[in-house]
Amino acid sequence: MSGGQNTEDNDFHKVGPYILKKVRPGPTTAGIEPTYALCTPDRWGMRYSDADPERRAQLMYPVARDYAKAMQAVLLNQIQWGDAWFGPAGAAPALKLKWPIGETQTIQLFKLLTPVMTDALTSHTGGFGIPADVVPPIAAYTPGNSSEHGAFAPSSWLMLLNLSTLEPLFRIGNAAKPSDPVTRNAQLKQLREFADTIYHESRHCQQNFWVFALVQQFPGNFEEIPNIAKWPAVMAISGDRSPSSLQRIVSLAASSPLPTETAPLISLKRMAVGLYLSTLNLWRKAGYCPPYAPDKIAMEAEYQRARTAARDLLQHVGLGGTAIDVDAMVEEPNRCRVDYTARPWENDAFFCGEMATNYWNAGLGLLLKTYPEDRCSSAYELAYAASKLTGSHGNPAGSTSGGQ
Repeated sequence: MSGGQNTEDNDFHKVGPYILKKVRPGPTTAGIEPTYALCTPDRWGMRYSDADPERRAQLMYPVARDYAKAMQAVLLNQIQWGDAWFGPAGAAPALKLKWPIGETQTIQLFKLLTPVMTDALTSHTGGFGIPADVVPPIAAYTPGNSSEHGAFAPSSWLMLLNLSTLEPLFRIGNAAKPSDPVTRNAQLKQLREFADTIYHESRHCQQNFWVFALVQQFPGNFEEIPNIAKWPAVMAISGDRSPSSLQRIVSLAASSPLPTETAPLISLKRMAVGLYLSTLNLWRKAGYCPPYAPDKIAMEAEYQRARTAARDLLQHVGLGGTAIDVDAMVEEPNRCRVDYTARPWENDAFFCGEMATNYWNAGLGLLLKTYPEDRCSSAYELAYAASKLTGSHGNPAGSTSGGQ
């Protein structure tokens, strides 16, 4: 076609300031077929990676590495968990916790955790550190599912941690010495998972901030669903915290310089469309209609537009280039774990938590293992494999019946 590129062609889409050709699945960036489960790389912010100078042909994840080292120092060397002291012999803990952890000690605990979380969220290594004044406060909560370790709540902009998961630490008694690594690592299971949870949920905060930035700063990226640009502001007025607090965060997202590397912007666009569809699904199930879709009919039409956009954008984003079933993706509660871990934002956050865990283990003397940048999270890979064995995996890209 003469006179310039037709950007309405389905082979192209707008990403930030760019018009890009859609990429179909293929070999790795090294030009070879992968020997691992392949997913799209979300190599930015807390997931940034670079060549590891100390390990040939391996990647290092500097933000995850620094976080794991700092968090391990806090949880092992500054806090005593009941009778269990994992710090150096003769050293005094900054905080001695008792079970159940009371309100005052909870505040003291979160004061020790916050600087480490803040450093990871605001790190400019690889770009996409969030402004320091939008780092979320940490709060304790009791989830409906007792096995749930934590959550980031965008509607209240809070980091929520389930402290009941730490209870086994207070039954340990004598902490094993580093000379007994097997017992010591087993005793530290809850702290390792706690550190993983904080990094995973912090990544959700970072995702949401830059998703809010993208949809407000580049509304032209979402021609099929222009109302997505209004979504962050509606989240602010319908959230659980005071509107002024959330509006300030939304305004900062609209004005914060958005890095212009194409790969992270593609990653954010996928997350934005998926998260928007998920939010619309929650709203319509709750009977809530945003100002731009003020009645049930308008809300359903908006949902279907978002569903169509998500089906198109996520048709090659699943494991190995497979389509994500967008209907199963947004269903609450999920029918099976693969639907949850397939969410682009969850697969990414699980990947981040797994990297933090691997660096945590390396800090205890175990072999360091990091992933290639375009590998799926183990959580998604294992759930996908299990779904194939049981035949529980949903329809590619969602059914054709128009949604739930």
